[in-house]
Amino acid sequence: VSTPIAPSPVPTPGLAKRMKKSKQPLQVTKDLGRWKPTDDLLLINAVLQTNDLTSVHLGVKFSCRFNLREIQERWYALLYDPIISKLACQAMRQLHPEAIAAIQSKVLFSKAEEQLLNKVGSGSQPTLDTFQDLLHKHPDVFYPSRTAKALQLHWQLMKQYYL
Repeated sequence: VSTPIAPSPVPTPGLAKRMKKSKQPLQVTKDLGRWKPTDDLLLINAVLQTNDLTSVHLGVKFSCRFNLREIQERWYALLYDPIISKLACQAMRQLHPEAIAAIQSKVLFSKAEEQLLNKVGSGSQPTLDTFQDLLHKHPDVFYPSRTAKALQLHWQLMKQYYL
């Protein structure tokens, strides 16, 4: 007569592995709360302008203090994770147009934009018309929401720091 074997209280290795895998999406969703739709839009626009995540980390002020690794992970999640990408796009579409305009005004200047601003002499006192002409001559270089006033302010900053 054989006696039935009682189930062991220790889970099998395969079950433990499955339990660990099921906790992984929890880590991804835990981070969703820190990244606001405004942060995602700012990240996307800044990366498209500079093509450099390190510059974005150093130059963009997000709603939270994110380290470079978190910024890289979020960028790759937006690019390659269909669930996060879809949720982020839906949230960004719901942003108010004024919020979008405010975010677009904070986008970093690209190297090409700064090279064009460098051509404005630092010894002169250019007017808004000078920067307006620059915008009209190079619409393909400047970010679409740039204004002559924004160019003038950035030029003054560059001049102040001898750039």
